[in-house]
Amino acid sequence: MAKPHNNSSRVLRDRILAIIWAQWNRLGLNGTGESNHYSVDIESALIAAAFGSRLDGRLFEGVRAWLNRYGALVNGERMATLTRDANDEWSARFLGALFEGIDPVQWKGVIKRCASSRSPSWKRTPLLIRSANKGWRDKDPIWEKWGIIADRTSPRPKMQDHNTVLRHNALMRYRALYGTIVRADVFYLLSVHHHSRTTRGWNLPTTVNLAHLLHCHPSTIHRIQKELERGGFIEPLDASRKRRSSTGAWPLRDLPLLPTEEGDDLGIVDWVGINSLLHDTFTLAAELETNPDEAIAKVSLQDFQTRNFPLLIDHGVVIPKASGVALGPLGTHSLDELVGIITKALASFVQIIGCRAISNDVIEKA
Repeated sequence: MAKPHNNSSRVLRDRILAIIWAQWNRLGLNGTGESNHYSVDIESALIAAAFGSRLDGRLFEGVRAWLNRYGALVNGERMATLTRDANDEWSARFLGALFEGIDPVQWKGVIKRCASSRSPSWKRTPLLIRSANKGWRDKDPIWEKWGIIADRTSPRPKMQDHNTVLRHNALMRYRALYGTIVRADVFYLLSVHHHSRTTRGWNLPTTVNLAHLLHCHPSTIHRIQKELERGGFIEPLDASRKRRSSTGAWPLRDLPLLPTEEGDDLGIVDWVGINSLLHDTFTLAAELETNPDEAIAKVSLQDFQTRNFPLLIDHGVVIPKASGVALGPLGTHSLDELVGIITKALASFVQIIGCRAISNDVIEKA
């Protein structure tokens, strides 16, 4: 009988953690792996921590400590919206228990949204995957109420110096100054675009793009746009462009925005999309651990590439022509080769956000 593809699964999970830790190292934790020099997204990083914590208990402890220190900078309404749209019961239960354990009054709206995602068929699940057969000392009652088995522990803060964290995170500075409102996030993304190394169509400061990146309705962004025009931060759109204002880049005036430290915020990342890709990778890794059928596993790998490679290509990842996004020819590839294509693509993304040169042994040239 064929065995599950555990080695492939472990490699994919290593890539997941590398990208999640890159986000949280930037936000102020002291973790393993890379750091991220591109834009950050606090709420999306919390969604990623929900499934990433299943792989690394240090991430779970760190995120709890981070929320105790910086929870006031989290946009609760946006957090609830992203949780709903993620449509993942584990993430909803994890975040519901996490926020209830910190402050059930402050996070009432998020907790309510998480509770609405619970199904009656859920079976209690250990927080860490590797703890499935563990003997439990003192179960945490809040987490158990949410269907997650975890030991009662106190978060161990392993965080960077506060001044260092704020110096390297313009989004956190904007929110500390102006509050957790969409306007602060718009200013942040405009600032990132102003300092960006690369500009592509999908990350230009347009009404549609900003609404997509901030996960809000375009009418909200349009209202902010008109207010910025009146305030003199962006040039008014002339009459010939008004009809295309939702898709045309905002004409920014050359005004100094909040300064950015050298090496930070070098470009915009669609973190909601990237972290959704990581969740797909997490699901794929779990399937490889349980599915002994190589033909079915290869179909899953090809489906993953079809769904997710266009997003990686948008972010500057070079995908070999042999892979492409029309994956019929890949039926001749072995399972290890298909996993290798994905892991190399994810490794390339890690190097891009870490601003390191991409060597030929990470991504093959087309």
